[in-house]
Amino acid sequence: MPHALIVEDDPNSLSGLSAILSADGFSVDIATTIAEARAALTRFIPDVVLVDLNLPDGSGLDLLQHLPAHPPGGALPVIVMTGNATVESAIEGLRHGIWDYLLKPVNIPRLRSLLARIPRPYELTEEVQTLRAALRQLGRFGAMLGRSGAMQHVYDTIEHLAPTEAAVLIAGETGTGKHVAARTLHDMSRRRKGPFVTFDCRTAGSVAAHRPLDSLMFGHEHGAFGGADQREPGLFEQASGGTLFIDEIAELPRVQQEALLRALDSQTFIRVGGTHQVVTDFRLIASTRKVPRTAVADGSLHEDLALRLEAAAVTLPPLRERADDAALIAQAVVDELNHEAAVRGTAEVAKQIGPNFLRECLAYEWPGNVRELQDRVRRAYHASGDVLESLRADEAGSVNGRDLSGSRVQVTVGTPLADVEEMLIRATLDAVGGTRHRAASLLGISPKTLYNKLQRMRLN
Repeated sequence: MPHALIVEDDPNSLSGLSAILSADGFSVDIATTIAEARAALTRFIPDVVLVDLNLPDGSGLDLLQHLPAHPPGGALPVIVMTGNATVESAIEGLRHGIWDYLLKPVNIPRLRSLLARIPRPYELTEEVQTLRAALRQLGRFGAMLGRSGAMQHVYDTIEHLAPTEAAVLIAGETGTGKHVAARTLHDMSRRRKGPFVTFDCRTAGSVAAHRPLDSLMFGHEHGAFGGADQREPGLFEQASGGTLFIDEIAELPRVQQEALLRALDSQTFIRVGGTHQVVTDFRLIASTRKVPRTAVADGSLHEDLALRLEAAAVTLPPLRERADDAALIAQAVVDELNHEAAVRGTAEVAKQIGPNFLRECLAYEWPGNVRELQDRVRRAYHASGDVLESLRADEAGSVNGRDLSGSRVQVTVGTPLADVEEMLIRATLDAVGGTRHRAASLLGISPKTLYNKLQRMRLN
């Protein structure tokens, strides 16, 4: 039986909370002060702690430093209760590592929804943790790929944030995998059995032409506006019990950003045309390709919303900063395509990656990041034979649209090797339009080596 510790100085609240948790299958211990709670924690490790923010001998957040660092099953869920929550208090709590907070008087359905996601002792085993660690070493973390140091840091952050209820902001350049990271957060959370609902704010304009944006987010009542023939749920209700992923949140109009912030703070919303408050029960994950502080500065991201989201943030590194992950991802794409071909029965042998193909993957800077790499590998796969020799296999002898079939370097016997090398470098640079990383990959050298050779050529 899971065990709960309730830290509350109001006798009526303490009695009511104890009854609810007991009815939901928890054994309960109680404390009315931080001192009593600390004493209780020396006797047992609870599965969940409910603590009032304002206690006779201090703030409920002061208790966090006395919680066990490594309880069985990972981070200990802490639910803070308060009668006067503000953006500042919510952010402070999230930074202290709390799981979630509840407004007083406590909404019983929301509390029970949280309690249903408290892990029972048998749910997280040592075998699962060992398997997850082994997969990380192989470069796999849920649906995410990569074993570089930069990605290991991302995995650590996700592993820390996933069990909480905190709203999360995922930042990163276009194509770095923000949607995949959001899905991984959901799949590793206690809401993983609930829905994963997504909304791309870049489509807000086209959506608004068919349905008001407020209606899309909050839902609407019958007759709320022309064409509202019946009650329709919005994104908040569709994501109930699960996760709502808002992609490119800086593209969401300012009015809706403010409405979203109010819903997060009050944990309620009102449908368009409605009068009754509806309790929220979703976890918010948002993403942006902009640097959050830059988005705030240019006015595209509401400052208070940014503060709330940045309390729990994940920053995805660009592919150019991920060491050899490009080769790992390319191999994974080829393996997937080989598997699909085998299932369809359209290939007699599995295609292999040649050494030059890998060199090109590692030499290119990938401004479009993982998405660009995956697209290029797929195109090369379908244009290649049994061995993938070049990322440009689909370009029929061209690079960036330039025909290479007529590009030749004529060398007279006896020409010094240094001169031959210079002629070849200049011809290759001309063929690729002066793009150094492309030229380097064609020549089979690193961009740094090419740069050094060009420097020597200038000196000579």
